[in-house]
Amino acid sequence: MAQTSDIPSQIDLLIIGAGIYGIQAARTYLELHPNHHVVVLESDSAPGGVWGKNRMYDAFWTQSPLDIWEFSDQPMEGVELKDTYHRYFEAKNFTKYLDKYLDSHVYDGMSLTDRIVLNARVEKLWKEGEKWHAKTVSGETYTSPRVIDASGLTSLPNIPDIRDADRFLGTIVHHKDFGKSDIIKTCKSVVVVGGAKSAADLAYSCAKAGLEVSWVIRKNGNGPAAFLPAEAPIRFYKDSNVAFHHRAMATLLASIYAPESWWTAFIHRTRLGRALLQTIWRTVYNDILAQADYDRADGKANGYANLRPDTSIFWQNDSSGVNQRADFYDTIATKVKVHRQNIDHIDLYSVELTDGTSLEADAIIYATGWRDATPYLSPSAAYALGVAADPAGIDPAREQVWITFEKAAESQVVKRFPILAHPPPCYKPERKESPFRLYKGILPIRDRSIAFLGKTELANHTYNAEIQSLFAVAALDGTLKLPEEDDMESDIALVRAWQTKRYPAKGGSGKWFWFDIVPYSDALLEELGLKSHRTRGLGGMFKPTLAQDLKGLIGEYKGKVGGGETAKGK
Repeated sequence: MAQTSDIPSQIDLLIIGAGIYGIQAARTYLELHPNHHVVVLESDSAPGGVWGKNRMYDAFWTQSPLDIWEFSDQPMEGVELKDTYHRYFEAKNFTKYLDKYLDSHVYDGMSLTDRIVLNARVEKLWKEGEKWHAKTVSGETYTSPRVIDASGLTSLPNIPDIRDADRFLGTIVHHKDFGKSDIIKTCKSVVVVGGAKSAADLAYSCAKAGLEVSWVIRKNGNGPAAFLPAEAPIRFYKDSNVAFHHRAMATLLASIYAPESWWTAFIHRTRLGRALLQTIWRTVYNDILAQADYDRADGKANGYANLRPDTSIFWQNDSSGVNQRADFYDTIATKVKVHRQNIDHIDLYSVELTDGTSLEADAIIYATGWRDATPYLSPSAAYALGVAADPAGIDPAREQVWITFEKAAESQVVKRFPILAHPPPCYKPERKESPFRLYKGILPIRDRSIAFLGKTELANHTYNAEIQSLFAVAALDGTLKLPEEDDMESDIALVRAWQTKRYPAKGGSGKWFWFDIVPYSDALLEELGLKSHRTRGLGGMFKPTLAQDLKGLIGEYKGKVGGGETAKGK
């Protein structure tokens, strides 16, 4: 890793965050500019973000399988099929993969590892003239004409405000810090708070370790996540993930990014088509319910039925995940007590629910998600750039213009996707921050010197990281022809209107693209004018989008923009 004394005085690109987006941003930029000086600031003591060694624990497995959870230029190695569950594998293998990836990518005599500064949490980021300045908590300041913010969406824990939490005498951690805690070794009872897949992973992990586990999912939220099966529903595919990630499936998502055709017009805008669409999604949902068997007899005493999702998986009201373990349902049903109840307060050694139930605990784990804020930007700068901003930074007049644009765009959305006109009831959390309003989820409207990566919630981040990185670098280099500002605003307003209709519980944040990785990434590459990732013909519609499909992408881009520098040491 880089030492402060090794940092060049002239930095060509500053990257914030060394997770998968920061790693890909550095690799992509250096493939095109191998002699430039790139510095990556990482707040943790190890690279990898979610996949860094400090966040690992024994029962942590990937949500994407082999052939998908890797980068295009370096296949995942060292994982035997016998050690996987329908090709899903232990997360620690991906941590090792990232370490090798960082070491093996060398440009101008320096690896990606050599360019990362650890324990360098950015405290303040601001722009003076043509230069960006980033000050870390240690007092160091880094200056660069270009910045890629790759801090993503899993950096700032969301800690619920629960009465008397400060009185608790046990251990309280957010799931970000569970991997480096000693809860498994030192505690006997634990309360897991939250309804998403991360909560399920933690409840399973603690139960497998022999702890007494109570899992609390609040009553006034959107309920627990749905758990998709790992096995493929059709033998043509190797696993459930690849069965979902292809362009034919993209036509069934009600996605704003899916190209329009006679088929999408039929499936979304005719009664027969919508009936077929609803049948397909009902089949998917019923398969989830059948596999989970929420009414199984051995789970009744533990409240296992409380894990039944409130609404169809189509709407993603509380997201979803993949069941990547053969004994997941058996473990949860028989060894975890599930409560669908709000927390009233926390006592010295217990969590007290509003129905009077008292849950003894040595530890409380908050699997309660993340905050959207970008704390190192001033609120006004964050708002102007289009990332989530604290209320102090919101321009009321500008916000009203945005709201008017987005409201007007709703009619276009509903006309194209009539199914979105009548979403099921759901809980919509009150937002204090402004939503994300980035062009294509990446770019500010008026500043071509900064880009944001990983500010999109979706189902395949390694694939997305490669494509977003190339899109961002092309924009910073000025080789991407962008629309006029007014047209970018219209595009953002349309996407925001679609998100609020398509994902009613989550879309208000401006970051929710959960099912849309294939059409979304295709739209980015189409704007870049790139086609090497596509398979022609009808077969290409049903072919899974794998990491290897992106292997020739940077070479194609170099040819399109007139070549590029050749990387040294590779």
